[in-house]
Amino acid sequence: MQASHSAIEMRLQIQKLNTLPPMSLVAQELLAALGDNNLDVRHIAAIIERDPALLARIIGLANSAYYGYTERVTTAEDAIFHVLGLNTARNLALSVVLSGPFQTAHCREFRLDEYWTNAMVTAALAQRLAPYVSTEPAPNAGNAYLAGLLHSLGELALVHLYPTEMATIFRQADEDDGMTLTQRETALLGADHLQVGGWLARKWHLPQFVVTVIEKHEDTDYRGEHRALAHLVGFCVHWLDRQNRNEDEVDLGSLAVLGIASCDAEKALDEMLGQKAAVAELAKVMSAD
Repeated sequence: MQASHSAIEMRLQIQKLNTLPPMSLVAQELLAALGDNNLDVRHIAAIIERDPALLARIIGLANSAYYGYTERVTTAEDAIFHVLGLNTARNLALSVVLSGPFQTAHCREFRLDEYWTNAMVTAALAQRLAPYVSTEPAPNAGNAYLAGLLHSLGELALVHLYPTEMATIFRQADEDDGMTLTQRETALLGADHLQVGGWLARKWHLPQFVVTVIEKHEDTDYRGEHRALAHLVGFCVHWLDRQNRNEDEVDLGSLAVLGIASCDAEKALDEMLGQKAAVAELAKVMSAD
């Protein structure tokens, strides 16, 4: 399979993203809120309520069985205060608005609900495991959740820009030739979704820990800034990929470099397995038109 675009040409093609609507005011305000240590529920609720589609998703998530809140949620403030919590609501809202400009319907082989299921399971597992990380710099759980949600952002960009080529790549995914998704993308397009996601994250001025995770979560040899978070999200992605392939065994030794004990990891993984179906239902809310 010969590459149809060089990496340089691909980077130029990514500039097509300039034809997308600019980052919305809501997205800009949510992004600014990442660095605000004085946030309150009312402020985030007010931002969310300015975007009716986003508000509907946040309320839908809060009313899902996954969170188990028995009363009906009808406002963003109730969703945040009673169910989601401030950081989770902000991170989910930011993920929704950042994914909003991408059109994926032209690629029939791309399943948006599966994309969000993988993103949300990865995020939830990374959030669970983050408190057990004892190496420095240790990630906080909120950053782990956001990084997990956004780790495959470049895949949305590639599907938007190259629906035909990505359809071919997805159709070939079941071929037993030893090629990974990123290898297939590079062979056909000249770059992969990790590179594209990094370019996009920088273009949008996302936090550096998000950029690092997007670009480096598959690189087990990475030793730079935010390495613990990148390795943590990478493990979660690997574990979920094996689950999706019905391959239950996973090497917990890779978590030893993060100082996570096997017993703690096994507990978190068992809990995640028990909630995986419920997270898939949440993903349907995230992927709704």
